Amino acid sequence: MKTTLHYRVKWLLALAGLAVAGAGHAQTALPGKLEAESYTSMTGVALEATTDTGGGSDVGWIDANDSMTYSVNPGSAGWYNVQYRVASATGGGQVVLAQNGKAIGETTTLPNTGGWQNWTTVSAHVFLAAGPQSLTVQARAGGFNLNWINFSPETTGVTLPAIRQNGKFWVDNAGNRVNLRGVNLGNWLALEMWMMNSNLSNNGAGIGDQCHLESALSGRFGAAEKERLMSVFRDSWISGRDFDLMKGMGMNVVRLPFLYSLIEDDAHPYTLRPDAWKYLDYAINEAEKRGMYVILDLHGAAGGQAAASEQHDGCAGAAEMWTNTTYRDRTKWLWDMIASRYKNRSSVAAYDLLNEPWGTDATTLANFAYELFNVVRAKDANHVILLPGHNSGIDAYGNPNTRGLSNVAFWMHFYPGLWGWNEVQGATAQANMHATWLHCNASGTGESCDWNNKLTALNTPFLIGEFQPWTLTGSYGGQITRKTYDIYNMYGWAATSWAYKTVSYGGSNGDTNSWGWGLVSNSSNGGGFGALDVGSATNAAIESYFRGFGTQALVRNESIAYWMNWKAEAGQRIEAEMFSNHSGMRMETTTDTGGGFNVGNIDTNDWMSYPINVPKTGGYNLQFRVASPNNGGQLVLSKNATDLAALAVPNTGGWQNWTTITGTVYLTAGQQDLAIFARAGGWNINWWSLTAQ
Repeated sequence: MKTTLHYRVKWLLALAGLAVAGAGHAQTALPGKLEAESYTSMTGVALEATTDTGGGSDVGWIDANDSMTYSVNPGSAGWYNVQYRVASATGGGQVVLAQNGKAIGETTTLPNTGGWQNWTTVSAHVFLAAGPQSLTVQARAGGFNLNWINFSPETTGVTLPAIRQNGKFWVDNAGNRVNLRGVNLGNWLALEMWMMNSNLSNNGAGIGDQCHLESALSGRFGAAEKERLMSVFRDSWISGRDFDLMKGMGMNVVRLPFLYSLIEDDAHPYTLRPDAWKYLDYAINEAEKRGMYVILDLHGAAGGQAAASEQHDGCAGAAEMWTNTTYRDRTKWLWDMIASRYKNRSSVAAYDLLNEPWGTDATTLANFAYELFNVVRAKDANHVILLPGHNSGIDAYGNPNTRGLSNVAFWMHFYPGLWGWNEVQGATAQANMHATWLHCNASGTGESCDWNNKLTALNTPFLIGEFQPWTLTGSYGGQITRKTYDIYNMYGWAATSWAYKTVSYGGSNGDTNSWGWGLVSNSSNGGGFGALDVGSATNAAIESYFRGFGTQALVRNESIAYWMNWKAEAGQRIEAEMFSNHSGMRMETTTDTGGGFNVGNIDTNDWMSYPINVPKTGGYNLQFRVASPNNGGQLVLSKNATDLAALAVPNTGGWQNWTTITGTVYLTAGQQDLAIFARAGGWNINWWSLTAQ
């Protein structure tokens, strides 16, 4: 390109280039390489000879708003890596792929390569539907030459072990237990307005669900522009940074809520949308790159399956799926399509057939869920299929093992402390309530123990698909969150909290003592936003508003991040309640220095174990922080049921009167499980430590 080229000369070169390029250029099959000069139409560009490897021509004299359109035929729908072969003496060029005048991928900024024939390759990615189509390269900013564009299927380079059922446990192909702990990507592919501060309205009337939002957008701008604006929102609400944040907070699985209309063309039932797999593929790819699994959760089926008062299936109102055979048939068709697509994708941990399908009775739900199970299993012989829990429980299913089913699991959503379930006031009371739920009654019965006994008898895996342990527990929230995952995993259950992100107008200043429903929120330092009336805003204003979610400053709950990544280590204080397995132990809030929790209700022969890495072989000093109103307590540190050290626990004058007892132990280096065993009970313990001598 020569920026001083006279307009008339450029126009003549462009006209000649169009005549040459437009003659006889066949459709290009993708994956494959598009020679830049093989366009079927263009505006503003011209051809010139290139000195790049392979010779031939390149497209040059590219200015802002110039474009080239190509005829392509992707062999399959999916994400493609895009490589642009470019040269520039100025830098600052910008290129984007578009269809029908609208961008379909991210804008890629091009570097200064040192000259108009000094070539380099710049990468991007894009989702393409299958089949013949036109694809346009738009120059958002000019000042570059283009030689070719290469398209290859996007791969993550990661293969996760497939998840299977082994009795009541989730295991990998080698039979090793897999402790799935993750989070729900709510408000992305199935909107719930409260998660955005109920920020949207239509001519002053609040928008309560996704149906009303889409109806408002369609009514003003038409169906095509509604679809584009919804894509802008989806492209902005979740991106790579969010998957990085989830991974950084200790998550290894993502439950992915989506509506049927993300995949099925609602205007043409039993037909896949052209972009049907764009967002599910994207989520699976991004999770897989980070070693995370995905649970596909049909959050909203055709006609709706949830209770009439709920809006999380897309539309508040009656659950028409249960009274309409066509809606149920479309749901079967949808799962047939999903299973066919992902049957060989090992990073998909499970199929969650229906979210909170409580618009019907338990027996009707169980019968239909078994029908859906059979539809999926006909196309996918291996993935775990989740049978949805009713708000009354799972008893209507009986035992799926007696039906000869394999790789089958149940789910329930547990929200202790909310909506009438053991509700108590204040963070301390909430923390103790959660501790009781997790560790059961003093007799070892009730609470989560009853569910563990039920699932053990059914010999079937379990997912706690939604739970919320931090928003009402204040300063205890991070530790309670970690303990909830630990206890659920101890039982063999998978667990995904609700939710990854919520935002509010003012955002969060990072104070974890007062936190919303998201592990992550928008920051009060530059991440605030206001309301939007989609009934009066221009489509450009709506687009800008939606795009803002992609760039707004975020802040994570650092207490949760700390505890989710915490490990017991030699040389540091080990909180007693952070055991990975136990028998008979319970936890409670403590008044000892530093606050938090202690382990209590310790009876003779109770025990708790801790995975710990001992850095070197040798002697270690021991400290145990204990309290007791009794005489005769005895604490034993053991390994593989062998005593390593035994200490007497003195009478300290009360359950919260604390003292530190000491001892020594000889340990070999390496990762190991150490246990604290109560040879004689009647004491509490707050923390312990081992320090190399």
